[in-house]
Amino acid sequence: MSRNLPTDEQLENAWVEVQRVHREHLNKHGVRLPTQASPRWIWLAMLFHFRPGPVHKNEVSDAVRRAFPAAAPDQQVRHLKREGWNIEGESPGAHALADPFRPSSEFVSQDAHKRKRVAARVFDDLKTAYGHRCATCGATEGEPDPRYGGPPVRLQRGHKDPDGPGDDLRNIIPQCGACNQAYRRDFVFDDKGRVRAVADLRPVKKARARVRRRIRDFLNERSR
Repeated sequence: MSRNLPTDEQLENAWVEVQRVHREHLNKHGVRLPTQASPRWIWLAMLFHFRPGPVHKNEVSDAVRRAFPAAAPDQQVRHLKREGWNIEGESPGAHALADPFRPSSEFVSQDAHKRKRVAARVFDDLKTAYGHRCATCGATEGEPDPRYGGPPVRLQRGHKDPDGPGDDLRNIIPQCGACNQAYRRDFVFDDKGRVRAVADLRPVKKARARVRRRIRDFLNERSR
């Protein structure tokens, strides 16, 4: 694809349109709008300028580096989907605004998941919010574990923070028996079942010597 980049004035005009669409159609859904301090505003301006056609990431990168010379050469437009923008991949490396007036289906699903989790009053509600899947590995309740086989998966109460309240659903995620048993009290998890912190010395004690040395050096550096 070979075409001229939009001028600075054209990008500014497209950005005005981005803000209008966001204000009138997307803000109420929680879709995030970047500021002009971030190169992401250019991502959106490029998509709006060329819509409904696709924009290759190389074109976006060239436009970004014109305004932000120190920016990385590989701008990943697809990440806008995480923020709610309805982006579709037209071909490898190229993306288009599928429908600029509606949030992406992935974003809506994530939002619904969060609302269901907040509204959960009993563990069964929480399992429903997670689609009856283990938050950590994705194994489905009632089906054989895809890694180990054996009896059907039964979801258990896994604690996001082992030192947090044991009976508070805000500190609970559904985990299959394998994940709940394997991680024990070692880690702190986020709502998506991903490890975000170490909760116990056991993983450190089991680590290789070079890893323990790196941990020691890190702690010594932090204590200075």
